[in-house]
Amino acid sequence: MMRLALAVQNRFRAKRDIRTVLWRRGGYIAAFLLTAFIANLFVSKERAVTWDMLGHDFLALYYGGDCALTGHYEQLYDLPATKAFEFKTGHAAGLAIGDSFGPWWNPPFAAWMFAPFAALPYLAALHAWWIVSAICLAASIFLLCGMLRGNWRTRLLVPLLILTSKPCFLAFCHGQNTFVSLFFLTATVWLWRSGRPLLAGIVCGLLFYKPQLGVVIAAVLCLTGGRRALLGVCLTGTALAVVNILTMPGTLHEFVYHVPLNLRWIQEQNVYRWERHVTLKAFWRSVIQGDAIGPTGFAARIWWGLSEIALLAGLTPLMIRAVGRNRSSSRRDRLIAATIVAMPLLMPFYFDYDLLLVSVGIVVYAADWQNSRGAEFGENWEDRWLIRVWTLVFFMLWTLFILVMIWKPMSNLTVPLLAAGAALLIRRGLRPESARAAIAAPNLPPAALAA
Repeated sequence: MMRLALAVQNRFRAKRDIRTVLWRRGGYIAAFLLTAFIANLFVSKERAVTWDMLGHDFLALYYGGDCALTGHYEQLYDLPATKAFEFKTGHAAGLAIGDSFGPWWNPPFAAWMFAPFAALPYLAALHAWWIVSAICLAASIFLLCGMLRGNWRTRLLVPLLILTSKPCFLAFCHGQNTFVSLFFLTATVWLWRSGRPLLAGIVCGLLFYKPQLGVVIAAVLCLTGGRRALLGVCLTGTALAVVNILTMPGTLHEFVYHVPLNLRWIQEQNVYRWERHVTLKAFWRSVIQGDAIGPTGFAARIWWGLSEIALLAGLTPLMIRAVGRNRSSSRRDRLIAATIVAMPLLMPFYFDYDLLLVSVGIVVYAADWQNSRGAEFGENWEDRWLIRVWTLVFFMLWTLFILVMIWKPMSNLTVPLLAAGAALLIRRGLRPESARAAIAAPNLPPAALAA
C-alpha cells in the first residue's frame, strides 16, 4: 500500500514535458467535443443542436452582400430594412430564428466581399462561405506551424489547440468571418517577421474591413516597420477608400454617423449580452451594472479608462524598445505577442469568437521562446504562469459556454485572465534578452535564427 501511495505521489510530482501536457489537455477537449457530437445524434430533436440553428450570423453578411449586389447600399445601416430582410431570408431558408437580428457593422466597402455569395440562395451561400472559411483556416494553420521549430509533436499542437477552441467552434457555427480575419492577421505577422514590411502593411490594411481588428496592429506595425510599412497600409487604405467612393458614394458618411447610433440602440436600449464581449468596457459594465438597460455608468467608465491606461502604459515601453537602436527580432516578437493579446481588451467592441486571433500571439510567443532559449518551456515563473493562464483561458471559454445554457454569468471571467496573460507578456518583453536573442539581426527571419 505504501509503495502504491509513493508511486501516485511521484507521478503527480513528475515534471512533464510541456508538449505532453498540451497534447493531453487538447486531447481532453477533443474527446469531449467528439462525445458531445455523438450524443447530439441520439437525443431528441427538441434538445439537440440541429442544422437550422447554424449560420445565423451570416445573415448580416449576406444582407451586406445583397445591398452591394443590388445597388441598395443606402440601406446598409437601416435597421428596419436589415431586420425585414434577415427575417424573410431566414424563414425562407428554414432557419430557427427568434426575435433578434444582426446589424451590418462593417465599413461599406466590406459588403463587396459578400456580393458573390449574395448571388446564391442563402443555404448555398452559407455552404460556400464555410468552404472559404475552411480554406482560410487551413492556410492560417499552415503559416502558424511554419513559425515554430521542432518535429510534428510541436507543430501539430497548433491545429489541435485551434480546432478544439471555443472561438473556432463558435465562428463556424455562427457563420462568422473570423477565419478570414485570422488569415489576414497571420499573413501580416508572417510577412512582418520575415522582414517584408511593405507587404505586411498591404495585407494589414485588409484588416480594416473590421476596424477593431486592424487599428492597433496597424499602429504598432507602422511604428516598428517604418515608412515601408506605413506606405503599405496607406496603399491598401487608399484603394479601399477609392472603391468605396466610386461604387458606394455617400456611404462612408453613413458609416461614421449611423454605426454609433445603431450600436447605442442595440447596447443601451435593449437587454444586451455583454458577457459575449472580451473587452475591458464590457467587463466593468457587467460587474457594476449587470444587464441593466441604459448607458454605461460613470463608475464603469472610470474603471474602464483606468484599466486601458494601465495596459497602454505597459505596452508603450515595449514599442519604444522595438524601435530603438538596440532593436532585435526577439523584441519585435515580444511586442507582437503582447499587442495581439492586449488588442481585444483595448477595443470597445470585440466578440468572443474573434478571440481566435489571440492564437497568433501565442504562437509568436512560442516561436520567440524557441529562438531565444531553446525548445524547452517553463524555465522561469513568468513562462510557467503564462502556460497556466492560457490553459485557464482555454478551459474557461468552454466552461462559460456550458454555464450560459444553465445560468447566465454576471460577467466574462475570460477578460481578467486575458489581462493577466497580456501583463505577463509585457513583463516578459521588458526583461533583458538572452545572449542569443540580443545578437539577432533586426529583420532576420526566424528560420535563420533556428540555423
